[in-house]
Amino acid sequence: MKEYFFSLSPRSLTVILDAYEQQYGSGPRAYAQSTIAKWKTGAVHMSGTVAERLFRLLPPRMPLQEKYKLIENLWTHVGPKSRKVLKVGLDGDIQQIVDVIRGHMNDVVVRYAIPTSLEKRFEWLSAGDSRVKQDLLNHFLEHEKTFVVEGARQRIPVLLEHLRSNAGANTHRAAEVLKIGNHELEVAVDRSASGVRLEEPYVAPSWSMSLQSSAGAPSYGWVLWVAGAIFFLYLLAHH
Repeated sequence: MKEYFFSLSPRSLTVILDAYEQQYGSGPRAYAQSTIAKWKTGAVHMSGTVAERLFRLLPPRMPLQEKYKLIENLWTHVGPKSRKVLKVGLDGDIQQIVDVIRGHMNDVVVRYAIPTSLEKRFEWLSAGDSRVKQDLLNHFLEHEKTFVVEGARQRIPVLLEHLRSNAGANTHRAAEVLKIGNHELEVAVDRSASGVRLEEPYVAPSWSMSLQSSAGAPSYGWVLWVAGAIFFLYLLAHH
């Protein structure tokens, strides 16, 4: 919100400051006007009280398109998260794939209960206007779903076509990750699969993770263990 406030044109800023003066007096307005440049650079810290007063004046005067941007940013930070894998066989039908993706997005996005913290932001951005609030809600819900579904409709046929072609004869698996906001859907076209199936992502068992060092490089402790065992057997054989 500060970023938006500091990016206002001189004319838009004057409108906000006029409203600020009308509510809080000429003194606070003069202070705000003379300190804006320092707030912007961080030389002076904007107090919580001043920020709350100024930012409360923004929503009624903010273009709807700017509100959409704020909602999308908020949704990315506090919205729901999901990660799924859609396994597709070579016999997979494009329309069926798209239908499954759309159904999945309806479940994780459209039917998700909006967190209280986000609900309050909607109330603030809509400035008490129920119609604007509904527009904002509809925007981000459709935004999430449409991006994922349309992305799948365009890219999945390319994966299928590749694996079905002679050029892809040696390719066992091809995947495309569809991501919007906090939702990830990996669409994996796999020769060993059949049809279309939504699954939980694979999680490596804990014992296999122990073969990785804390830095992410492979651990070679087992090599030392094997070498020690061989040395021990050698000693037994020569006694």
